[in-house]
Amino acid sequence: MNIQIDARELEQILALTPTDQNILLIGRHGLGKSQIITQFYQTRGLRVVPFFLGQMSDPGDLLGLMDKNKESGRSVFLPPYWWPGENEPICLFLDELNRGRPEILQAVHDLALNRTLAGRRLPEASVVIAAVNQGMNIS
Repeated sequence: MNIQIDARELEQILALTPTDQNILLIGRHGLGKSQIITQFYQTRGLRVVPFFLGQMSDPGDLLGLMDKNKESGRSVFLPPYWWPGENEPICLFLDELNRGRPEILQAVHDLALNRTLAGRRLPEASVVIAAVNQGMNIS
């Protein structure tokens, strides 16, 4: 269901939406979606981690790099640079969701649906918000 709202109404919706509920914003390019999200969550003490998925070409930026666990000999993903510390909730802002490459979107789906990435779980109270530009294909 699409709802047309202004910036003040968006802030009210953000304040009322439980952290385990994801939000998808659809709006014109340059409208200020990123700025509103960043300001809203930073004022509430959350670090905002933006990903411009349409510009991302390497899944390693999202997943982290592969490494070999010296004890088990198994392959593991090292935590990526942006991954939060334990008990450090974040706002993960997935911008340009509809422009991401398939290998990027696979990881994004796991984050958005399960709040996990390469076997790691986002801390409780983390927020996941995605955005697309109006008029672009979002299938």
